[in-house]
Amino acid sequence: MADQFVLSGSYTVTPLSLTSLDPSLATPIDEPLALKSKQPSDITLSVDTPVAVPFGTLVNAHVVILKALGGKVKARLTSADGTTQAIPFDSFLILMSQTVPITAIDLTRVLATATTVKVFLGEKA
Repeated sequence: MADQFVLSGSYTVTPLSLTSLDPSLATPIDEPLALKSKQPSDITLSVDTPVAVPFGTLVNAHVVILKALGGKVKARLTSADGTTQAIPFDSFLILMSQTVPITAIDLTRVLATATTVKVFLGEKA
């Protein structure tokens, strides 16, 4: 049985200065995706070396959501194209890809900094 994943809402950018001539920006977000499998997990980074993210029953991840609690994290993501990219984040990372899924992820914390990462992975139906 499939699940329906939906990322919805908007992002806005508004100048803080009343005298700014920069325009405000607003873009709605509505990204649905049927999932055949999902893998949520909480990963405690208790060592300074990379920690692999478990994919459970997933073969690929078309949706990747990572939320860091406690410090900056470097995520290394490997795609079906065979390339690995390192992305640092200290709050929130969202990636959706319908045609080039993620096949492996590992996470590295800042040295000696207690960090937990909330992970959601979803595989497209």
